[in-house]
Amino acid sequence: MDQPSPIKDLLYQSLEKFPEKIIHERISNGSKLLIADIFKSSNIDSVSGDRVENYETFAESLMHYLLTNAMIPSQRKVTVGEIEVDIIIPDLRALNEKNSDAIILVFPKTDDRGSIKKRLEELSGLQANQQNIWLIQKVSLGLPYKTYEIDNESFYSILEDIKNSKAGKARSKFKIFKV
Repeated sequence: MDQPSPIKDLLYQSLEKFPEKIIHERISNGSKLLIADIFKSSNIDSVSGDRVENYETFAESLMHYLLTNAMIPSQRKVTVGEIEVDIIIPDLRALNEKNSDAIILVFPKTDDRGSIKKRLEELSGLQANQQNIWLIQKVSLGLPYKTYEIDNESFYSILEDIKNSKAGKARSKFKIFKV
């Protein structure tokens, strides 16, 4: 059974403020405003614990929710050997077969530059194209990876960037509608 998660609870409380129809419309027509509104309504700072970890955990959970609702194939919490991958778009098979068509989203949940660099080096062993390793951080640490800053215009555009990437186009033929 899942342990209670204050971040997960906060995400669902934030999502309840938006009618499902509005969420789907905004995902279809441009998600920047939706992501911004969810973050602004969430009050992540009210959750005890490490601020960076809370923001990045919230962003990861939100990203998983948005990818699912946008019907963009993805896998979350995949372990390859001893390397944990937060989110792969579209999936591990694409990463293994043609990794130029796969994106790895990294939510480090720390601001320790050394541990983030080590993790990115490990992930580079899975994804040879450094441009397809996207780093999502509370505040950018200036690492040489495509970086999205949470609660900032850059993160608000991440879903659109995924849709416009090769990985965002690698979809099943059996989808009911396209976003």
